[in-house]
Amino acid sequence: MAVQSEIDFIRQVVIHSPGTEHNFTLPKNTREWVADEDGKLVQNPDYLLFDDIISPGRMTDEHSELEQVLLAFTGSSNTYQFVHLLLDIIKTPEQREELFSKCCQLDKELYGTDNFIDTNYVLDMEVADFATTLLSGRITTPEISNVFKWPLPNLIFTRDIAVALNKALVLTWGKWPARQREMLLMSHIAKTHPLFSDFTKLNFHEVCPDLFLEGGDCIVLDDETLLIGLSERNSKESIEAILPLTFGEGFKRVLVIDLPKTRSMMHLDTLFSRISKDEIIVFPPLYNDKEINDHTIQTYYIEAGKSIFDINPIQQSLSNCFKDYGYNFQAIHCGGDEPVHQEREQWSDGANAFALAPGKIISYSRNHETSHALQEAGYEKISAKDFITDSKKYIASDGKILITISSSELPRGRGGPRCLTMPLDRS
Repeated sequence: MAVQSEIDFIRQVVIHSPGTEHNFTLPKNTREWVADEDGKLVQNPDYLLFDDIISPGRMTDEHSELEQVLLAFTGSSNTYQFVHLLLDIIKTPEQREELFSKCCQLDKELYGTDNFIDTNYVLDMEVADFATTLLSGRITTPEISNVFKWPLPNLIFTRDIAVALNKALVLTWGKWPARQREMLLMSHIAKTHPLFSDFTKLNFHEVCPDLFLEGGDCIVLDDETLLIGLSERNSKESIEAILPLTFGEGFKRVLVIDLPKTRSMMHLDTLFSRISKDEIIVFPPLYNDKEINDHTIQTYYIEAGKSIFDINPIQQSLSNCFKDYGYNFQAIHCGGDEPVHQEREQWSDGANAFALAPGKIISYSRNHETSHALQEAGYEKISAKDFITDSKKYIASDGKILITISSSELPRGRGGPRCLTMPLDRS
C-alpha cells in the first residue's frame, strides 16, 4: 500500500458512516464562542465543530451515496468502515479494557471528568455495543447515560485522523478536544490491526505531545511534492516534526502555504484540491492573489536537510508558487468567476473534491457554480445514484466525470468529500 499522489486510482480507503454519535450533539455544541459570567466572549469548551444540529437519517443517506461510489472503484472489500476496523481489535476483554482505560484517561485530562458509569458494566457489554459507546459516549439502555462527556460527530471526517505519505502513516492529533478521542482510537487501530502492518508509523502525539497536526492540511501533490497548510490547527513546529519522515519516504520538497487562521479556511483542503494531472479546483484568492481577507499569503520551500525555521517565506500567490517548480495547472474556480459565489461555495466545500482517478471526482451537488465551472472544463456531471447504475461504464471511460452526492447535511460539519475519506492505497 502507498499513497504517492492525490489523483492515482483509489484502491483502498477508510470512511465512517454517520452513527448514533450524531443523536447526542446539542445546540450548545454548535457555538464556537460563548459569553462568560462577565459577558466577555470566550471559546466554548463544549464546542464540537459542527455549525448546526443535523438530521442523522438524511446525513446517513448522503454518506451512503459516497460509500457506494467508493465501493464501485475499490471493490467490495477495500472500502473500510472505521467501526469495522475498531470491532476487529476489541474482540477480547483485555483489548476492550486497555482501550477503554485510555479513553477514560483522555476524557479526564480534557474535561476533568471521571467515569460517569461503572466500568465493569461497560466492559461487559456486547462488542458492538461497546464500540458504539466509544463513539457516542453514551449508553442507551435502559436509559440514556453518559460514559464520556461528548460524542464524536466529526469522525465522519476520517481524512484528519491519519495521513498516508507514500508507505508511511502519520497518526495525527487534533487541536480541538472534540477530535482527540477519535485520534486515540485511530492510533490504537493502526498499532494493532493487520491492515496497517506494512506501514511505517509515526504516532504524532507520542512524539510531539504539545503539538497538533490534522490530515486536511496535508496534500500529496505527487511523489516529489507534499503541500502542507500552515493553518489554525497546526504550527511551524508541527510541520518541522514530520519533515524527516516525509523526506525519508522519498519526497523531494515540502511546500508550506501560510493560510488565514479562520474556521472557514481551517485546512488547506478547504481551499484547494488536485483533480487530474493538469487540473486543480481552487478558491481563486488563494491561487491568483497575494492576500486573502487582509492575510498575506506566504510560502515556504523546504528541501531535504532544511528546517522550516531556516527558510525565509516568499510572499506570492499559489499560482506562482507552483510555476516555480514546473507545475502549470489549469485552475478551475470554486464558485466560478463571481466573488460572491466563490465565497459562498468555498464555505460549503466546493474546493474540497475527492479524486477517484485522474479526472474522475466526487463533489457536493449543492455547489452549482463550481459544478458549472467543471462542466465548462469538460467534465460530465452525473449524480451518484445514476453513476452507480452503470459504474463500470463510467470507470472504464476515457472522459472526465464529476460525480455529485447529495449534500444538505454533510457540509454542516465543515467538510467535503476529501474530508470524508482516508486513502490508504493509490498504488
